Amino acid sequence: MKSETELKKEIGLWGLVSLGVGGIIGSGIFSMPAVMGSVAGPSYIVAVVLVGVISLLLALIYAELGASYPLTGGPYSIPRVALGDFAGFTIGWGYFLYAFIGTAAIIDIFVTYAGFYFPSLSKGLTLTPLGITVSVAMLWLFTLVNVIGVKWGTNFGIITTVGKIIPLAIFGVIGLFMFNPDNLTPFAPFGFSGIGLAMAFDFWAFTGFEGVVIPSEEVKEPEKNIPRAMVITMSIVIAVYVIISLAFIGLLNWSGLGLGWKDWGSIGNLSSPLADVSRAAGLGLLASGVTLGAIISTAGAGGDWVLFQGRIPYAMAKDGLFMKVMGKTHSRFKTPYVALIFASLLTMFIQILIPNFPSVALLASITTLIPYAAASLSLPLLRSKINKTKGFRLPSPSFIGFLGFFLSTLLIYWASWPWTLVGAVLTLIGVAVMGFFGRVSFRRKDIWLPVYIIGILLISLLGDKNFVFQNFLQISPIGLISMPYDILTITIFSAVVYVWAMRANGGIYYEDKGSS
Repeated sequence: MKSETELKKEIGLWGLVSLGVGGIIGSGIFSMPAVMGSVAGPSYIVAVVLVGVISLLLALIYAELGASYPLTGGPYSIPRVALGDFAGFTIGWGYFLYAFIGTAAIIDIFVTYAGFYFPSLSKGLTLTPLGITVSVAMLWLFTLVNVIGVKWGTNFGIITTVGKIIPLAIFGVIGLFMFNPDNLTPFAPFGFSGIGLAMAFDFWAFTGFEGVVIPSEEVKEPEKNIPRAMVITMSIVIAVYVIISLAFIGLLNWSGLGLGWKDWGSIGNLSSPLADVSRAAGLGLLASGVTLGAIISTAGAGGDWVLFQGRIPYAMAKDGLFMKVMGKTHSRFKTPYVALIFASLLTMFIQILIPNFPSVALLASITTLIPYAAASLSLPLLRSKINKTKGFRLPSPSFIGFLGFFLSTLLIYWASWPWTLVGAVLTLIGVAVMGFFGRVSFRRKDIWLPVYIIGILLISLLGDKNFVFQNFLQISPIGLISMPYDILTITIFSAVVYVWAMRANGGIYYEDKGSS
């Protein structure tokens, strides 16, 4: 007999795809092209492709883990199974930070785009008091939709996903048709470091693929639908991002934008990049359509992320690692309403305290890469614990796991000082939070995790001076480990920590063990 509080399995393949695509394609594609171009020039298209490949690898890791372990709160729940309570809570805390801060960023930029039609809502990328009020109101509307039921949340996601793809597709087609090849030269005016910085910026636009795994307990036939939804989701997203990036570069009309010829450093000041380049090219109707698409896109992503963020404290509470009340589900709607409301209260706090999109987006993106690294580490550990011959399985789990772990670590480093410091401090705060709410203790086998977090921070401080962005501190990177030696250092550091964590949590997985 089913428990009265058991979550309903109401999400099918296309509902899951809509959550994935809707959660990924949000504010990033409409705001990041100009920022990426300002640090990499036209070579930022290389950054888009590389981040797409890395994200696909990480997404496939999540696909196998989610299909094998269909647990609500996947980015937290799955690493906890592999790495234990301490690591699970710390990683879950980091991901929860990313989720509710990122939700604030997405809803805030939704209101900022609405300022195209109602200028009193925002001033540049900062919300006015009226804009903050509207942003908070939208947050609670999204929360109400998701409390009523996940089915309504996914239906809303399907509608808004279609609504955002259409204007992006039109922009892509027109941009490619009017493509100016002169904008491609010089291709890499800021060198490889510029591409690295662009990759760090672009990762914000790709985050969200793990959303396919978060509501796993509510998915019909998760062993089939989760991998399928992940592949379909990432294929759509990568294709859209590459086309839009090329169209953006091709449409740039420097005089129309009021900029010097190929003054890439200045395009980062564009507040609505796709709409601005459309207007500068004499395509006013396209500019209005893209703005409407941005509003629909961020509205859909905001609704999706309200759904996602509530599942993390709910899952931790079910495991006894967070406040017990967070594990309650609504008697009628069978949704984790207490956790949803709690997460939205924290989001509201960020909306009021930091009503500026770039600041909130930077704060959110740095905290998600540690959970991604932990998921990669979990792949070989969990593969060795189950005797499974059917279903979705990646080849060479130890190698794939290390590759995902290394690439996640590299992206953390490229996210740049001082945000590596901010991310490390916020994540380690989870240890203190665990001591207050949790029921687990720090054990010897858990030492690798704080060493890993602090190690990345130290490498960032000692690393290349080019990897710094919006430094609000008096301290800057020392430059003791310059490129390419910083990449070599990250590689060695990742390998040492990876092997250490693997051995501390059950040893190294080998294909010839017989467990495959």
